[in-house]
Amino acid sequence: MSDTSTNGGTQAPQDEQLPPLFYERPAPLSPDVHKGMKIRPEADFTFAQKTNAIPVTVPEFVIAARHFPIIFVGDELVPTVAVGLRPEDNLFVNVKGEWDQGVYIPAYIRRHPFILLGAPGDERLRLGIEETARSTKANGRKLFEGDTETETVKQALAMCEQFHGAFLFTADFSKALADTKLTESRNLEISGPNGEVQNIGTFVAVNEEKFKELPDETFLEWRKKGWLHAIYFHLQSLNNWEFLLARASNRMAVASQIA
Repeated sequence: MSDTSTNGGTQAPQDEQLPPLFYERPAPLSPDVHKGMKIRPEADFTFAQKTNAIPVTVPEFVIAARHFPIIFVGDELVPTVAVGLRPEDNLFVNVKGEWDQGVYIPAYIRRHPFILLGAPGDERLRLGIEETARSTKANGRKLFEGDTETETVKQALAMCEQFHGAFLFTADFSKALADTKLTESRNLEISGPNGEVQNIGTFVAVNEEKFKELPDETFLEWRKKGWLHAIYFHLQSLNNWEFLLARASNRMAVASQIA
């Protein structure tokens, strides 16, 4: 799976860290600079076509677990949904940039191209915009009417603030997983029609036996914090690898027919 080094809760100045996934030049949103800028139509997810992994937050586990395998990425154990098996291949976005109807769209995707800007520890964060996200489509969304923010910007700020809170909660959860050493690396293998086993790659998941051996004190603490259900939904979500494999096979079959 691809490595998303940060799930982009906030973005520090670019000389301090690399921009998060889908962001190249995030900058503070300003009517002086972005007055005439339009962004993607709400249902246009073309920017997410070429990824196979998207960060999610713990509050999203309950619904994300219905559709994707939830895995952990990097040293910080960033919760991430697998949306494809091959690099640069999102199995849930079609050639028109449409997300599959009825399938959950992660908040990380929905908030794009907005992001909160600031350094770690800042009390006040500022709404930013990905400057490469300009849209020339007729139904692109305006950011300003004169110097006044549109409803698009107001909604984006509310979403980014909500996402940031979920991001901080998730970071604490991931740190607890790391501290208790509950995760392990696993191989993703499939069996071909001739019985041959093919290794697709590796991913990181919670070790169920280690989870069962958590001290009672830790178990009760995690229950109070709402982290136990996150573990259960994560483990349940791993059954979705078969769904993902089937979806990949179907896409390959359609592509071969078109060719």
